[in-house]
Amino acid sequence: ATVVKKYKIFWVKIPGPIVSQPNIPSPTTPSHATSQAISTSHPISYLSKPFNASGCGSMKFCIRNPSNCDPESASCFFLSFQQEKSSVFIEMSGPSEGYLAFALSHDQWMGGDDAYLCINEDHRVHVSTAYLKGRSPPVLDSENALEDVSWRLVDGVLQCSFRRSIRLPAYKGRFNLDASYYIFLADGEASGGGLIHKHRRQPLITNGMYNVAGLPQDVGGSRSPRLIKAHGALMFVAWITTVSIGVIVARFFKPVWSHSFLFGKEMWFQVHRMLMLTTVMLTSISFVLPFIYRGGWSQQAGFHPYLGCTVMALTVFQLLLAGFRPSRHAPRRQLFNWFHWSTGTTARILAVVTMFLGMDLPALDLPDPWDTYTMIGFVAWHVSIDVLLEIHSYCLIRKVEVIEDDRVQILQSLTSAEAEGRLFKQIVLTIYICGNIVFLIAFLAAINQI
Repeated sequence: ATVVKKYKIFWVKIPGPIVSQPNIPSPTTPSHATSQAISTSHPISYLSKPFNASGCGSMKFCIRNPSNCDPESASCFFLSFQQEKSSVFIEMSGPSEGYLAFALSHDQWMGGDDAYLCINEDHRVHVSTAYLKGRSPPVLDSENALEDVSWRLVDGVLQCSFRRSIRLPAYKGRFNLDASYYIFLADGEASGGGLIHKHRRQPLITNGMYNVAGLPQDVGGSRSPRLIKAHGALMFVAWITTVSIGVIVARFFKPVWSHSFLFGKEMWFQVHRMLMLTTVMLTSISFVLPFIYRGGWSQQAGFHPYLGCTVMALTVFQLLLAGFRPSRHAPRRQLFNWFHWSTGTTARILAVVTMFLGMDLPALDLPDPWDTYTMIGFVAWHVSIDVLLEIHSYCLIRKVEVIEDDRVQILQSLTSAEAEGRLFKQIVLTIYICGNIVFLIAFLAAINQI
């Protein structure tokens, strides 16, 4: 029981007597398009205590997310298989008020899979087998091949355990447990009548195929495929690091590095060109990875792929435009400068919007709202540095204008002002690069954890 006196005074987990109401007929299970009446001849019991990870890797095969987490924790997703003669005892646990499910699959795509679900229906948990056909809702079996079913629902953590035979030739859709499969672990919301809703985030998927009845192992998995992780990481490197630094260099370091040369050309131009070519290369590689993963166009990614294609097109156009850059004193140079600036600025703005949308997609669902706040922080960081350098450039120009008006020690004062401006900009650029690296590391660390 839980007793609340007022907002900050309450008591939880107060043990009490078992309350029962015998001789009451069970309510009729309402029919639903995605659920069927679940009947079982096996008794269902209540788990008296939570699962534990003892024996993982030595006595039983375990999957944990986060890695090495404790199933007694409110944030741990846990799945274990322990072979006992001709059957396997299975435990499943995780933070969910709706349902938990795992599936055995021959590939890393949903469809044609053997699934097992623990569904919370009005604070009672029903355990059922199901078959996954394509990306449609699972078809629950009317006959249950599971034994020794038990469950527990405490403090938002749903736990269930059951036993099934390694081989079930009489049940269609049940895989033999002595073979190797990819293992999915998903959670989501459920409503009355056993209706389950699509999982809000990508299921946990093992990185390889495993035989759960074989050698005990303690493995993890990822909620984001490796190709999608690489896609996100490369885009962050390109549009948080290389392109941002390249724009700052081109805008504010022409006068600073105008007399420094690298491979026969002005240093600012060579650095800018190198960073922008790196951006084009990273963006191009990253662009094709989702298409390789999906095998085509994704219909479930919202506006993200459309904006991504637009950014890719602008990136290629910018590269081609730079290839036809007229000489500095050519009549069309001013027109080129305007197109070059407007195309690059549009691409950068759309890239940031695209990253905002991509971070919340199921395939790359970064921790929310941490990802949004961090991205906002990066945008604010870039804008503040840009504004600071603009103000500094304006103040430097005003200072030079005053010196020219006074006509006193003009050459010496101009040299002094130029040196002062060079030192300030180099310090700001160093700080900006360090800040960008911090943001980049934060995003890459988050991608590596999902």
